[in-house]
Amino acid sequence: MKFRVEELAKLLYSESSNDVRVFGITGMDGIGKTTLVRALFEGISHQYDFTCYIDDVNQIYGDSSTLGVQKQLLSHSLNEKCEEICNVSQGTYLIWKRLQGKKALIVLDNVDEVEQLKIFTGNRDTMLRDCLGRGSIIMIISRDEQILRIHGVDEVHQVQPLENTEAVQLFCRHAFKANVIMNGFEKMTNEVLWHAQGHPFAIEILGSSLFGLSVSQWRSALAMLRENKSKKIMDLLRISFEALDSTNKQIFLDISCFLHGYEVEHVVEILNFRGFYPEYGLQVLINKSLLIVEDGRIKMHRLLMDLGQFIVREISPKEPRNWSRVWSYKDLQTILSNNMVL
Repeated sequence: MKFRVEELAKLLYSESSNDVRVFGITGMDGIGKTTLVRALFEGISHQYDFTCYIDDVNQIYGDSSTLGVQKQLLSHSLNEKCEEICNVSQGTYLIWKRLQGKKALIVLDNVDEVEQLKIFTGNRDTMLRDCLGRGSIIMIISRDEQILRIHGVDEVHQVQPLENTEAVQLFCRHAFKANVIMNGFEKMTNEVLWHAQGHPFAIEILGSSLFGLSVSQWRSALAMLRENKSKKIMDLLRISFEALDSTNKQIFLDISCFLHGYEVEHVVEILNFRGFYPEYGLQVLINKSLLIVEDGRIKMHRLLMDLGQFIVREISPKEPRNWSRVWSYKDLQTILSNNMVL
């Protein structure tokens, strides 16, 4: 974690700028965006006249629109609730009055729509950029990079999966309450970590679920997890999937079941044949950190592949003839052996 915080800090301070700078932080659900930014925020807060971390902009906006976000910002500046603010215009005026010229550090976490940033854009346009003092920093955390680009952030930082050493340490803290792998658990630990592919939330959930179990119980638990995925992990990852439109959901499911690792041109050809709009759809999935293009090939995180296959199977887990897609030879053989037609 220390290295990751230092890496993000270098990005923030890479230019000795007196301007107000706005940074976007993005990455797949559960990858550690909030943990990383919170750690940096706590480490550098003392350098600023005013600091504000708004935990869940999406929820606040859903409950009380732009006015709710403004009240949160003003509550931090006044150290008290601001229930007396009646409208957005009044909120805008008070924010300007309270924060004008101050060197500020502001974090907006879980921004889910462009409209949630209207307090900072539109024709109140550059309000905070113009209002705040030199050296101020605004960080916006979102699972959708397109939101950050539309907003016009200065830089975007993509939070990556943990390196192997970090992943092992995190898993051991949860599975063994120690910093090293216990004797006899090496092979199974490697299997869990291979599957989690550096995803912090998954590592914590899987590690905690295995804590205190014997070797034989581990084997049983891992066998079950291969067949029945962790509901907590699937529920978290599903948030981004459910935000897709129907066509892009189908593209996601095709890739998770069949097309991971294929060349981009081949994937586009297949999806075109399926009647989808792959050039647009693939970019949407990339923006939402649901896939990447690496060395000319479509790549999807192992857990996201699990999610897609879980969604296909969930309506009838034991009856592959009812699935919209069949990717396993074993399941296909079952269908054919029972004289069933896809």
